[in-house]
Amino acid sequence: MDRAGEVLLFVVDAGGGHRAAARALVAAAAEQRFPLPLRVVSLQEVLAGQDPLKHLFGLSIEDLYNLMLRRRFTAVLRPLLRLLHRLIALRRLSLVRGLVPLLQASRPAAVVSVIPNFNGVIRDALRETHPDVPFLVLLTDLADLPPHFWIEPGLHGVIVGTEEAAAQARTIGLPEERIHRVSGMVLHPRFYARAGDARVRLRGELGVPEGAFVAMLLFGGKGSSEIEPLARELVARDPALHVIAVCGDNPGLRARLEPLVTASGGRLHALGFTDRIADLMAASDVLVTKPGPGSLSEAFHQGLPVVVAENRDTIPMERFNARFVAEKGLGAVVDRWSDAPAAVLELGRDPERRARVAANLRALPANRAVYEALALVERAARPAREGPAGPR
Repeated sequence: MDRAGEVLLFVVDAGGGHRAAARALVAAAAEQRFPLPLRVVSLQEVLAGQDPLKHLFGLSIEDLYNLMLRRRFTAVLRPLLRLLHRLIALRRLSLVRGLVPLLQASRPAAVVSVIPNFNGVIRDALRETHPDVPFLVLLTDLADLPPHFWIEPGLHGVIVGTEEAAAQARTIGLPEERIHRVSGMVLHPRFYARAGDARVRLRGELGVPEGAFVAMLLFGGKGSSEIEPLARELVARDPALHVIAVCGDNPGLRARLEPLVTASGGRLHALGFTDRIADLMAASDVLVTKPGPGSLSEAFHQGLPVVVAENRDTIPMERFNARFVAEKGLGAVVDRWSDAPAAVLELGRDPERRARVAANLRALPANRAVYEALALVERAARPAREGPAGPR
């Protein structure tokens, strides 16, 4: 198959944010009739057998990372990241050679990475095969975790959603013209769809009375053990409060919530995996979530206040996100998840504070990042589409 002129989009499966960003870009490209085909490439599949951590622990980088998140071994994540970077440096030549055949098989119009840690490897492999093909790194975090996490020297461009990340790119030495500031994290196009009043419609479906205060619990696509005690405490503390608990692909968690659903008298709404997050956020008044960039950015776009926790278990790349919430006045940051119900109730009982938070949310830039990012990719790839244009 002739793949010349396509855009290669590198992803990994460590966490869900990288795949989610790729799905958002692909969906937006289809919606906008993007002039170039986007091909999503799994880096771990291309480099099968080259995984530096698998040689030490018997688990892939993605499997080990996801296991650490499930078991809450996040306090040791920073030193493990530094170990990973040392291993990548030691095996760089082998990793680059592992990518070269993929890149030699076609001449892409552009290469885009939505993954951390390996961007130096992708850069070097592209230099070896097609040095004039642009390589863009799209951050799916609000900020970098230098060194060698997201932003590397010598990139054709970085696409960032905050001034903090732009400043980090300048510190690393990227020239200003290669730093592309967009209006936030990329969101799936469904967050821009307006099919009537989603708030009224969803509340009607769930049986939520008009004027009721609704707290939504969302902890990723696999749910989290924090949801059960939070739902129990919230329902018990306020007899008028409604709670939407999104359990994700976690049937055990949903089963444990069923007795609470029955006892709540219709105030606890336990859901499994769903693609209706945008509508559920529209129906809610506050989101309780881990400070991941995806769920936070979705809430910001919906004008939804958030309650997050920051403590020793917060993964390093998400600590900036919690500080961002606090500094911008976008909700509440607690030390422990057991403090979150009190923060939710305080927000629910203080209309003046809710008004201040709502104003702060409206002050954020209107998020059109997925469309802005596609425009930047198209512009970078234009010389390849229009033919040789001499030295870059």
